[in-house]
Amino acid sequence: MDDEREQIPSRGAQVAWMQSLRPRTAHIEFVFNDGDDGHPLLGLLAHLDAVRTVGVEAGNGYSRSRPAAVKRRYAYDRDIIRAIDALGGFFPDASNADRWTELGNVDVVFLDEQGHVLGATVTHEALLIGR
Repeated sequence: MDDEREQIPSRGAQVAWMQSLRPRTAHIEFVFNDGDDGHPLLGLLAHLDAVRTVGVEAGNGYSRSRPAAVKRRYAYDRDIIRAIDALGGFFPDASNADRWTELGNVDVVFLDEQGHVLGATVTHEALLIGR
């Protein structure tokens, strides 16, 4: 096992991180870096309203904009946390050889009522970013 995989937060640590943000979270944004067509998350959250935007500006760990990425913004709901967990979390445990969970190459941003970032993921880097 290489050192990079050993640095990935465990599934338990990922859930604990989400739970720590929960009391202050007003919105959650998903950035589908490879598009959102047929993504399993959408089926799990079909009962919730979302604002869909094509194209994402630089920020949250990215130095440049991503014009082909799709962003979906949801008002906070516990079902969102459950859906992320049901898909295997943000990234697999270090013991798992797979590069992606069922969530795939999707970054997640937790925002407070004023729109300030509370935390974000950079999925392809297996990073949890906190404020």
